[in-house]
Amino acid sequence: MLTLKDISNGIGGTLEGNSQLIVSGLNEPKFASEAQLALALNDRYINEISLGKAKAALFTKPVNWKDLKLEGAIFLNRGKTTLQKINKLFHNPTKGVKGISSYSVIDASARIGKNVNIGPFTYVGANCVIENNVTIFSNVTIMDNVTIDHATILYPGVRVLENVKIGKNVICNSNAVIGSDGFSFVSDTGEGIEKFMLDRSDEVRMSLNDYLKVESLGSVEIHDNVEIGASCCIDKGTITNTIIGKGTKIDNLVHIAHNVQIGKNCLICGQVGIAGSAKIGDRVVMGGQSGVGDNIEVGSDVILAGKTGLSVNAKSNQFLMGNPAMLKSKNIASYMAFRRLPKIIKMLKK
Repeated sequence: MLTLKDISNGIGGTLEGNSQLIVSGLNEPKFASEAQLALALNDRYINEISLGKAKAALFTKPVNWKDLKLEGAIFLNRGKTTLQKINKLFHNPTKGVKGISSYSVIDASARIGKNVNIGPFTYVGANCVIENNVTIFSNVTIMDNVTIDHATILYPGVRVLENVKIGKNVICNSNAVIGSDGFSFVSDTGEGIEKFMLDRSDEVRMSLNDYLKVESLGSVEIHDNVEIGASCCIDKGTITNTIIGKGTKIDNLVHIAHNVQIGKNCLICGQVGIAGSAKIGDRVVMGGQSGVGDNIEVGSDVILAGKTGLSVNAKSNQFLMGNPAMLKSKNIASYMAFRRLPKIIKMLKK
């Protein structure tokens, strides 16, 4: 429970009206109860205040709140950062077990820092280093020689394989797998997929008895302030490590293959697939279900719209769409031309 004054002070807003009004949470205006603060962050939500029961609202533009029959209002002219500020104030993170559960299994050679929390049925392998203020929830598996730096959080069901290095303030959401084997195979005859990937012919005739597994000898490095979504898979490198750069945020159900290098402050949205040995620059944004082929290089400050398929290198500072990927402006022009085709064909038949 917070008063309007508490909230305004916490987010650096300007308060008008009843400063002592108690607020228990947040909601969209039309769903807000009397105890909730209505988030009227644009004109549509302002118009919906009368549909709910809120006594107070948060605005990002000047509004005559008294005409809306409110008892108080907070104004914060911060645009899109407003939601980040107010949500953080009300965020109540999941609480794990305090201390180290007696139902966890920790190898005697593991080094555990101060103020570490480890939940029940979690396993920590040999020679692991768990630094101060790390929280590990229940049913987490951490194999041998793993290093986890300060204040990192591993949620239930995370699997961290051998030799992985995880930096500071990293968040690994439930069921993420870090350090799984890379998908690397060669045919026993040399007449499998590897031959035809380099052949310009459209005809395929493979001749092999088996695919031979190329063992993954590298590992994974997760740098500081990275967030990894639920059910992500990050494969270890074949020789060198797979690397996720500082500040990068990865959504749920993303697959990052062996030897991939991702730069700083990238946003990788849901169901993205990045194939082996791809190199991704800094501040790259990949929309949902976009894909990057193996050995492709993507420069910094590149945006891939959702479902973009990238099979050639992409220079820096581009917004790409479609499959095959092309500049956004060209993709839109091509789509508009494609929509006109039935009309053009009908005219030609006449």
